[in-house]
Amino acid sequence: MDEQNLQQLFDLLDTLPNPVTLNQLSYDENNQAYDKIIYVNKNFKDSIGYTVEDIPDDRTWFTKAYPEKSYQEYIATEWFKAVEHAQKEKTGLTGFPARVHCKDGTDKWFNITSQLDHPINDNLRTIVFLQTDSPTDTKLKLDEKSLDLMHERALLQTIINTVPVRIFWKDLDGVYLGCNKAFLDDAQLNYESEIIGKTDYDQVWKEDAERFRKDDKSVCDSGIPKLNYVEEQPQIDRDTIILSTSKVPLKDISGETIGILGLYQDITQEYKAKQEVEDQKELLLVQSKQAAMGEMISIIAHQWKQPLTTIAAAVSGIQVQQVLGNSTAEDLNKQSDLIMNQVQYLSQTISDFRNFFKQNKEQKMIEAEDVVNEALLIIGKLLENNAIELRTSYLATKHFSTYINELQHVFINLIKNAADSLIENKKAGKWIKVSTYDDDEFIYFEISDNGGGIDTKVMERIFDPYVSTKSDQIGTGLGLHMTQTIIQKHLNGSITCKNSDEGAVFIITLPLVLD
Repeated sequence: MDEQNLQQLFDLLDTLPNPVTLNQLSYDENNQAYDKIIYVNKNFKDSIGYTVEDIPDDRTWFTKAYPEKSYQEYIATEWFKAVEHAQKEKTGLTGFPARVHCKDGTDKWFNITSQLDHPINDNLRTIVFLQTDSPTDTKLKLDEKSLDLMHERALLQTIINTVPVRIFWKDLDGVYLGCNKAFLDDAQLNYESEIIGKTDYDQVWKEDAERFRKDDKSVCDSGIPKLNYVEEQPQIDRDTIILSTSKVPLKDISGETIGILGLYQDITQEYKAKQEVEDQKELLLVQSKQAAMGEMISIIAHQWKQPLTTIAAAVSGIQVQQVLGNSTAEDLNKQSDLIMNQVQYLSQTISDFRNFFKQNKEQKMIEAEDVVNEALLIIGKLLENNAIELRTSYLATKHFSTYINELQHVFINLIKNAADSLIENKKAGKWIKVSTYDDDEFIYFEISDNGGGIDTKVMERIFDPYVSTKSDQIGTGLGLHMTQTIIQKHLNGSITCKNSDEGAVFIITLPLVLD
């Protein structure tokens, strides 16, 4: 048995309610067998007094525990009788009552139970002492129960050392009463005895001891378990580990809380992996916003193209009339009014885009038709400039709760995607249709076109990042991914895509009431 397992056995013996010695089979220079006493448990030292240094072997024990010569002869006779009886009954245990002379000079009666052989690792056995009031209180079964208890606890210790979680238990003062091997590893300790009787202030995580102890106290005081919460555990000369922790109050047979049982798993790797995923999502979000900004600049260019052309033509007309000398005040006023109208249009366009980009996280009640029209104020000119007919069918009648700017972003993405497809394919008779309808729980939006649809291979991955239906020159593959993210994560809805006989159809389903 290696040193670590032996120490675990010592720790186990210290939890037993009876005095126990652990004896090792040895041989003297004459090759005579004897028992070397390698450990006495806490109860042995408390009730009988001797330490291993006092009784290093069974021979020394015999002379100290039974100092009278006549009583030694009696004990030897009783021992041999007990062994003979045990062999006859084919039991591995033997026992007899004895008066033991303790270290403090007093005599106490014990019922002494021994294992005949050395079954532990083929060279160790235990001797268990059950104190009695008189030599007549001899009940071997009680001693067998003590040994059974030890074996049961050994099995329990084996189980908790095997399970892939950290386990510990403390009393109401936060003093450690025990733990499993995995917990010792985190505490950077080798033996359970090194932590028993200590507190969190004595451990490698002592900087966070106060936080842990307050947490323990809240569970003990309330009697309510605290389950599956994430916390950090600092380490010396190691990176901080991330834990998923549960704590429950320990109760005695009467139901009174006597301490706390805690267990946790090291989820550092899972946490880091999740963080990497979140970082990747954040990167996608940034890229998507950059792509969306590029899309918006493109839309602004479409919105401004016609007004700027009109302004340029008006200014040129004024200059030509002045050169020719036929400019009148009336002509100048007309041209000035035309220019002013176009400037106001440009100013309104800027206001529309400013409102769109506001970080407005307030839910509002709105009609479906209104939120679509808000988006068309921004995207509509793109359709007009490219001769794309806009068709609408507003059948939804209920107000619904939503984040307006985010939903506008969705509509702009979907309508511009459809427009880009129609423009790229040089489709004649181009149209995009926006439809709305509702029921008792949901409101529905459909954006469809006559662009011929989406390739079935692309359709399967249409909402994945970096998958685009457009050519490499104009597509980033982030617009639809961001659209799905907004609908699912922010608006608690869903989006699907299918092909009709004429083109692609995107269907958005949103709850009437946003939680």
